[in-house]
Amino acid sequence: MTEDKKETPPSTGRITEDERFKYVGFDVFPGRIKDMFKSQAERDKLVEKVRQKRENKGDLIALREECTLLEERVSLTDRVFLMIACVAMVAALFLPWYAAYNEVVEENQVEVAAEPGDSLAAMGDSLMADTSALTAATDETGGTTTEETTEGEGFSEGPREEVLHGYVARKKITRNYVRMSGIGSLAAIGSVGGYVFSSGFVVMLTGVILLIMTLASVALPAYTMYGLFGLKGNPDEQALKLKSILKLNWLPLICFTIALFASFVGGSYGFDAASMYHSLGDSYGPGAFLGSLSWGVFVSLAASIMLAVKGIEI
Repeated sequence: MTEDKKETPPSTGRITEDERFKYVGFDVFPGRIKDMFKSQAERDKLVEKVRQKRENKGDLIALREECTLLEERVSLTDRVFLMIACVAMVAALFLPWYAAYNEVVEENQVEVAAEPGDSLAAMGDSLMADTSALTAATDETGGTTTEETTEGEGFSEGPREEVLHGYVARKKITRNYVRMSGIGSLAAIGSVGGYVFSSGFVVMLTGVILLIMTLASVALPAYTMYGLFGLKGNPDEQALKLKSILKLNWLPLICFTIALFASFVGGSYGFDAASMYHSLGDSYGPGAFLGSLSWGVFVSLAASIMLAVKGIEI
């Protein structure tokens, strides 16, 4: 047995307001929705406000209240922040980038007098209590290391021996630092470059990488300043071009990371580095690499990272 299906007659007109609200709201408003305006005067006020905004700006997006699409992608504060980072990156070139030191050893003796009646054991205990095996102190201009040993004179044998006198031998090690700025390293390529590029592959690679970092500290800030104040086009186009320029500021960090990992491979010098600077050691490694860098390199790195990170936010 088949059931007769009732055919729904086709609609001859538009849906009613009640049906429309029910459909759009997916039964959120199953009944009659309330009027969103408390009075006709409130409705007319809002309509007039929208009409004025449209006549003044002529942009449909501008009609939206607090639209984030209308916010400036690169604000004045952002531009000032980026400009300060560019200046810091260039200024870092005039700070010390590289440092090396030589150790100068000085020896002297300090005499220790003994009181009559002191025994050998008492004299030895006194000397050991007043002296230390090694003391070191370093500062920004140079470091000193004092090494002390004790010796005695006038020791005699017998049950009633006495110590007449003794002395302490001190060894003082002073570190004499030599520093070079980023600008100075460019001027010294002719002299220092001969030593670097006559060494092993890792040392030569590190020299090339550090040279790229130095040149990037001039080129990247200049290019970034052009992106801030020299680009043409509408604000969106300028922001997208500036974003691509700021990405290039990751280059110094990438170079530093490659040089650091290469230093763990190690290499040999093409010259007697230890005789020139004790801090370089007999062979190249991470200790020689990090010990040869001064704080100007890290100031430049920090400024470039700030520029690159700001590009992510745009």
